[in-house]
Amino acid sequence: MKEPLIALIAIICNTGAQLAMKYAGREQQAAKAFAAWLSPWLLFAVALYGISFLLTVRVFAVNPLSVASPTMAGCTFLLITLASGLLLNEGLGYQKMAGISLIFIGIVMLTRN
Repeated sequence: MKEPLIALIAIICNTGAQLAMKYAGREQQAAKAFAAWLSPWLLFAVALYGISFLLTVRVFAVNPLSVASPTMAGCTFLLITLASGLLLNEGLGYQKMAGISLIFIGIVMLTRN
């Protein structure tokens, strides 16, 4: 893949945005209606998604879409699953680990020429 560092930063921003949305959702349950929309976590998630979007446009421009899109999505799935287990104490059972392994194998197969 061309420009892998840009792709990696986009993936990390996307993952960070999803984690920030999770934290914003937790705050939203405790806050009143309008105040929840001004949550720093939610604003941070929007900013990260914006950065991820712009970087993803660049990655898609210089790579075949049939490789770049599934690779980036798969890597995001991997990071979200791992981050959820480590940061949010969500379970990482055998089924999730097997799924992560299959996604990883698929990514390797897609990126090989």
